[in-house]
Amino acid sequence: MPKVTKKETTKVSKRGAKNEEVKQKKKKRAKKDPNAPKNPLSAYLLFCNDHRDDVKAKNPDASFGAIGRLLGDMWRSYSDAQKAPYNAKHEKAKAKYTQEKAAYDAKKAAGSDDDEDEDEDESD
Repeated sequence: MPKVTKKETTKVSKRGAKNEEVKQKKKKRAKKDPNAPKNPLSAYLLFCNDHRDDVKAKNPDASFGAIGRLLGDMWRSYSDAQKAPYNAKHEKAKAKYTQEKAAYDAKKAAGSDDDEDEDEDESD
C-alpha cells in the first residue's frame, strides 16, 4: 500500500494574521524638522521645573513617580492667584513660539518656492 503523505499547508494563527494586517495599516510618521521651533512649556511644567529640586530635597528617597505625584498635588492645591506667574510665563512663551512658528513657516514656504524656481531655470 502506498504511503499517504499529508498535504503541507502553512497555518497562520489568528494572532499572526492580525499582526500582519496591523503592520500593513500602520502609516509611517513624517520626520520632524530639527530646525522647527519647539512648543512652549505649559504653566504646570514651568511650575515643576521650579519646584522639583525642593521636592527632591524634602523627599530624598522618593521615586520618580512619587515626585511627580507630589508636584501634581502641589499644583492642584495652588490657587489661581498662585498659578498666575506660571500662566503669564506660559503665555509669553506661547506668543514667542507663535512668532517663531510663523517665521519658520514663511521661510519654509519661501524655500520650497525657490527650489521650484531653480529647477525651472536649470531645465531651460
